[in-house]
Amino acid sequence: MGSAGKGVRKPRTLYRNRGFLGYVAMSVSSRTASSVFGIAVVWVVFEVTRSVIDVGIVGLAQSLTTIAFTLPGGVWVDRYSRSGLLALSNLVRAASLGVVAAVIALYGFQFSVVVAAAVAWSGATELYRSSSYSYLPELVEPGELSDANGVTRASTSVVASASNAMGGGIIAFAGTVVAFAYGAVGFAAAAVFALLLTARSVPAQAKSLARAGMLSEVRAGLGWLRSQRGLLYLSISATVFNFFGGAVYYYLVVYMVQGVGLGAFAFGVAVGANVLGVALGSLALGRTRGLSRAGVAWVLGAGSVPGALYLLMGLEPLVVIAVAALFWIGFAEGFGGNAWLTAAQNIVPKDMRGRYFAIDGFFSFIGGPPAIVAGSLLIAFVGILPAYTYIGGALLFASLVFAAMRDLWKLDGRARAA
Repeated sequence: MGSAGKGVRKPRTLYRNRGFLGYVAMSVSSRTASSVFGIAVVWVVFEVTRSVIDVGIVGLAQSLTTIAFTLPGGVWVDRYSRSGLLALSNLVRAASLGVVAAVIALYGFQFSVVVAAAVAWSGATELYRSSSYSYLPELVEPGELSDANGVTRASTSVVASASNAMGGGIIAFAGTVVAFAYGAVGFAAAAVFALLLTARSVPAQAKSLARAGMLSEVRAGLGWLRSQRGLLYLSISATVFNFFGGAVYYYLVVYMVQGVGLGAFAFGVAVGANVLGVALGSLALGRTRGLSRAGVAWVLGAGSVPGALYLLMGLEPLVVIAVAALFWIGFAEGFGGNAWLTAAQNIVPKDMRGRYFAIDGFFSFIGGPPAIVAGSLLIAFVGILPAYTYIGGALLFASLVFAAMRDLWKLDGRARAA
């Protein structure tokens, strides 16, 4: 459970760590804003246009932006103050949502403005992701990392669960303008917490890295990852798993409206059940030996369990089944995701973390645009329920293929002796 050795889990120590508590506060503020934005952006586009293609365009724009920012962002994270980048990324996201709220309030729905805001949000979010993953190990001891990730992921998931349901309620009773404004305030608060972390920031990275070319630093990161076959195969599997998972999850709004026949509040509750599962699954890792078999935990959590449950959702479109399935999908993904994240933070050298998380993110996100296009086309041609059935079965099959890779089975994510 967690890292090897005695005294691994020290929750009381974590809760006395002001830097860690500030990090959690930033993460919670960011996550509640992201959750409400995620509900609002797909809902307003689908509500106004009633077009699966338009929903797909927004998702495609977000995915392409994320991919474009991934590798450069990783180099920046290894070059510059990680806490400073956290503040910058949250400020950009606050501004983008504030603009959308103002435009809709003054001029009504403008599809181009929504897409532009989604693009700005996505680029800043990718910078935030790599920065936050790389920064946390600098705030806690190696033996505390599994619990630190569990507490952070659980806290943000619980808040996101409530925020998703709340986001649906805000849209239903107050409108999308209020939802976007709420997101802007949440990101602004996250930026304040990130600025407070700058006082505890570690010294800047080595100057030699800042003088090196960006492409050479990316190649160095790729070279290191090739030497770690377990992590490499895990990153490759993420491309496949995220392709199939994204092709169905991104269109959950369509599933709830057309497949189950419910509205915005039920959509928010369903998403909330999913992130609540992520919270409990993330906490569960530190109470098992899952980290010693991080690759197995990842394949089960990101591939096998979601595949089987998406298949069930396609075959049995009932609201009770949908909410329960999304909860257990979240639990599996929380468990597997924490196993991957803690393993990577334990294994990857400190000055390589930004590039590793960027490269891994590139593998993860590269399947996003094709997934959104494929999901949109499949839904258009066969309908939402058959799409969930087919893609769920394909995800389950893909997980069995990766389960046969020995390097993934042997991946030990516990902290290594110095």
